[in-house]
Amino acid sequence: MKKINFTKMHGIGNDFVIIDNRPSSFVRDNALIKKICDRKSGIGCDQLILIEESKEKIADAKIVIFNNDGSEVETCGNASRCVGQIIFDQQKTDNILIETAGGLLDVVKLKNNLISVDMGIAKFDWRDIPLSEARTNNNVGIDLQILRGGFAVNVGNPHIVFFVDNIEMNLEKISKECLGVSKMSLFPKGININIAEVLNKKSIKLIIYERGVGFTDACGSGACATLTASYKLGYTENDVKVQMRGGELEIEYMADNHILMTGPVSKSFDGNFDINHYK
Repeated sequence: MKKINFTKMHGIGNDFVIIDNRPSSFVRDNALIKKICDRKSGIGCDQLILIEESKEKIADAKIVIFNNDGSEVETCGNASRCVGQIIFDQQKTDNILIETAGGLLDVVKLKNNLISVDMGIAKFDWRDIPLSEARTNNNVGIDLQILRGGFAVNVGNPHIVFFVDNIEMNLEKISKECLGVSKMSLFPKGININIAEVLNKKSIKLIIYERGVGFTDACGSGACATLTASYKLGYTENDVKVQMRGGELEIEYMADNHILMTGPVSKSFDGNFDINHYK
């Protein structure tokens, strides 16, 4: 019997199984991770997060992020904020640096259970998103019944943002179109799909369809991508509140082109599991 300790946390409904792997007790296995993430037969989560040592010692910790289909992804804003809370408690500090495959993230503890993360600089070049061919990033030319145009941007991982007049529409139709977009060869590393309604210059309502997960209650990087798109297109100001099914995040596109995300995190419970149960 091999017991693995974990912490279950969420950032406004975007939930994670977090394993502190600095003892290196958990060996990465995509099939095993998929089973753990399963909401019926496993622990259940949007993503599984491993906390590891930063090999170059450039950060307080490194996180490795897996979607619930077992695929590894570059970064996750809500996961970074949740891991930030764990490390704040361990190190008795309120400012840390987290290393991800998508870049270094500066995480700061604020008052009232709010945690802020600097998601870095948005990338707009088609090669950086990435797209499989040269296209104008503020309209990649998707032409479906609901999802039209599309603003593509990389905020540590690839996103496409679609703006609609009314987000309260047929989810079955949206789901079919999201699935179609996710399979397009235009996106060689997959794509996170954001469907947004601009409520006013300071507020956006958002639905997120994450690659390797499906619809989620919230997505931090998706909120960042959506604010970036809406600001660049002139729909909103540079700082907005993004409303998602799980709650609200404050997103700011700063003067130095960095994107700042702020919101609450919650710890659900600590637990452990027998790794042999999933093999």
